[in-house]
Amino acid sequence: MAMAEEIAKRECREKVLVISGVGAREYYRMLGYSREDCYMVKAL
Repeated sequence: MAMAEEIAKRECREKVLVISGVGAREYYRMLGYSREDCYMVKAL
C-alpha cells in the first residue's frame, strides 16, 4: 500500500480509494484509511 500511495502522490492525486471486503476493512483502518460508502479512503 505504501508504494501505491507514493505513486498516487507522484501523480498529484488527493486520495487513494480501495474497494475492500468486510474482512479487510480493519487492515485498511490500521493503515490510516476510513470508510466512505463501499470504499476505504485515505487522504494524501
